[in-house]
Amino acid sequence: MTIYVDVVFLENILLNYIIILATGIISKSKINYFRILISSLIGGIFVITNYVFGISQNTNLFFKLLLSVLMILIGFKEHKFKKIVKQFVFFYLVSFTFGGIAFMLLFLVSPDDIVFEKNHFTGTYPIKMTLIAGGVGLVIIIIVSNIIRSRMTTKEMLCEIEIFYLGKNKRIKSMIDSGNLLKDPISKSDVIIVEKDSLTNIVSENILKNISTIVKGEWLDSDNIHSYKLKVIPFSSLGNDNGILIGFKPDYIKIYGDTELVRDDVLVGIYDGKLSKNNLFTSLIGLDVIDKGKEL
Repeated sequence: MTIYVDVVFLENILLNYIIILATGIISKSKINYFRILISSLIGGIFVITNYVFGISQNTNLFFKLLLSVLMILIGFKEHKFKKIVKQFVFFYLVSFTFGGIAFMLLFLVSPDDIVFEKNHFTGTYPIKMTLIAGGVGLVIIIIVSNIIRSRMTTKEMLCEIEIFYLGKNKRIKSMIDSGNLLKDPISKSDVIIVEKDSLTNIVSENILKNISTIVKGEWLDSDNIHSYKLKVIPFSSLGNDNGILIGFKPDYIKIYGDTELVRDDVLVGIYDGKLSKNNLFTSLIGLDVIDKGKEL
């Protein structure tokens, strides 16, 4: 039976690419498509080298584990050990999922000339089947990941944010709110909602006390209010179609969770009330704010 090395190489690159991409999505890593392509190429080169030279089983296992770490480091350029371990675990979970789907398709198609040779299945297993296996696996992984995220416990829905503004900073407990899609209609910036009492260290107390007056357009003359560059943020919610928040653009914010993220393009909306009855959190942050964050 004739084996075309270029076809095997291409199939492995495609499947490696999909697996690494899925790993990045569910581990919420920064996606760089070019780095993922380079990582996939390295994985494909290893498979061809292994097939041609026939590496022993024990040595092959060692090199596969080493290769997995290398592909993760190249694909995501991660420096934190905890995050690398997380990506490594997801990499193999995704690989096993895709492998199961590939075997299922292999069983359904039942090609006559599939053989197991030098630790690899070879034969007429077309590239389109590889793409189908990868595509189905990617969809399943994304659906499961979204279900898990939608069923987060209260503890997992809490994080801490730190607001840096005009040379001052304040660390605040925040709830991750999947329903918070508030954006400034002009700048299209994501908006974080923060109780006014949590901003006492970085915004003038006089301004915070009179926030309801400022919302009505009655601007204060004291405390050099214009230096704060306050913004009017319109919003709509159930029972309030024409709401208005007064907010400001911080220098940047940090988000503390599994990884430390930073955003310098969000707005902070000042909320004149309480967000939590038991003070478990004093701000609301949307998933978009976290997903678009840059790792430090």
